[in-house]
Amino acid sequence: MAYIKIFPIKVTDKKALDYIMNPDKTEEKLLVSGFACSPESADIEFALTRESGKKNIMDKGNNLAFHLIQSFKPGELDAETAHKLGKKFADQVLKGKYEYVISTHVDQNHIHNHIIFNATSFVDYHKYVSNKRSYHKICRISNRICQENDLVTSMPTGEKGKSYKENMEYHRGNSWKAKLKVAVDKAIWSSINYDEFLQKMKLAGYEIRQGKNLAFRAPEQTNFTNLKSLGSYYTEENVLLRLEKNRHKVKMPRNASREVRLYVEISSYVVTGNRVGFDRWAKLNNLKEAARTFNYLSENNLLNYEDFQQHMEDVSNALLASDHKLAELDAEITKQEVIQKHCDSYRICRKVIEDGKKASNPKSYKSKHQSEYQLHDTLKQKLQELGITKLPSKERQRSKISNLENERSTVFHEKQDLQKRKYTLQIIQENFDYLLSSHIQTNTNREESTQMHPEL
Repeated sequence: MAYIKIFPIKVTDKKALDYIMNPDKTEEKLLVSGFACSPESADIEFALTRESGKKNIMDKGNNLAFHLIQSFKPGELDAETAHKLGKKFADQVLKGKYEYVISTHVDQNHIHNHIIFNATSFVDYHKYVSNKRSYHKICRISNRICQENDLVTSMPTGEKGKSYKENMEYHRGNSWKAKLKVAVDKAIWSSINYDEFLQKMKLAGYEIRQGKNLAFRAPEQTNFTNLKSLGSYYTEENVLLRLEKNRHKVKMPRNASREVRLYVEISSYVVTGNRVGFDRWAKLNNLKEAARTFNYLSENNLLNYEDFQQHMEDVSNALLASDHKLAELDAEITKQEVIQKHCDSYRICRKVIEDGKKASNPKSYKSKHQSEYQLHDTLKQKLQELGITKLPSKERQRSKISNLENERSTVFHEKQDLQKRKYTLQIIQENFDYLLSSHIQTNTNREESTQMHPEL
């Protein structure tokens, strides 16, 4: 499990950076990494970004940086994995907008990450806001990463009605609320109205109290638990909305041969104008959904099972491609923003060096600006590693980033359209399945009737 602490650095960030990069604690700095800065010159780069923030009138507050600590349970994972998860955690929290240095300490019985990040963003120069709300957001990110890597989650996420201890019990699945959530979700999923939902909860062994707030009590539980205390998704209003959706939701049968038979009949309905199946279906389903199904098939020329299945597969593949493209664009935007940040810092350092050529005492001047001279060489190497041999103009770099952001916006909207289309297809698939089950049941009843009355 990962425990999270965060506190501001107000006086000097260099001492904190020197501490977290201690070679004795980080396997001779093998477990030290940086984003948008070199760990050795991070304090100087942080300062340059803050100075740019002041020029852009974005410098609010007196925080220089923030120190984020992520501690793991003893023996839970190795140092390399902890460092990898720490970088993933920092990237998701800071979203590529703040320089940071991360180090993994292995000098104690529990492995832990130290993340020091600049309080000022190098992208828009806004200050990072640290409060209870942002802390809970950090905890949610940490819990999600822990779940993805089979680690126990433990941090509070700001959900109302939960103490820290109860939150730990909830994530272990031992709390009354955790068990009630499962029971409520199961009852809602299998019900189509409020009365049926309450009946399912009774069958699950829960005692019901209906007053100002709907509440349930499990066997051996002392007190009732208000449904709304489970979160906004479980208010009575949202429960009713979820039950309403169930009126038109049908589970999908897995028998492919039935789907093939269904499509043969649907094709004939559309081509010949036979409305018998449609009318029978419309009586049992929402007319809007029924019309939507037939209209979509006709407009997209999907009158057989194979074409429809291929269409669904194409939409799914297009969604995967859009996700991949968005990830590529996000990475490229982050890269170009880092390049822009390095170029701006390089220009500042280069000016300091050029001014030194005119100084009356070059040796004293260089000694005074030693950090800028050092950072100049570091940035030059960083830019070369990023493929920059000639410094691009500010306007050109900003235009490049703007074009990438516009492209990302276009792809994002395309993805939204694909998601809507996939949702439509899923509804159509469910509608077909419902019609299929209804049609098979009708045929079965006819066969049984014929067996009982051979003369028919």
